[in-house]
Amino acid sequence: MAEVASNIVQFPIDRRRDLKSCPHCGTRSDVYRIGRLLWAYCDLHEVRWVVADFHDASPNSMDRQQLRRGLEFLSSFVEVSR
Repeated sequence: MAEVASNIVQFPIDRRRDLKSCPHCGTRSDVYRIGRLLWAYCDLHEVRWVVADFHDASPNSMDRQQLRRGLEFLSSFVEVSR
């Protein structure tokens, strides 16, 4: 296995700011919970981003119809991340 060079500085992922609103206009249209992730979106700019991650969500508590509607709706939006 190749050794990692000692001059590489890791990017501080945990220090990045969370995205709370649309990066273009600063608002959000609404949110959708899909699985364990809570997605926010902006209708005007057609972007989506993760607002929260519910690590303890169980698959049995998810409504499959709601999951499908959310996936279909948000699939056309561009994902932006922090």
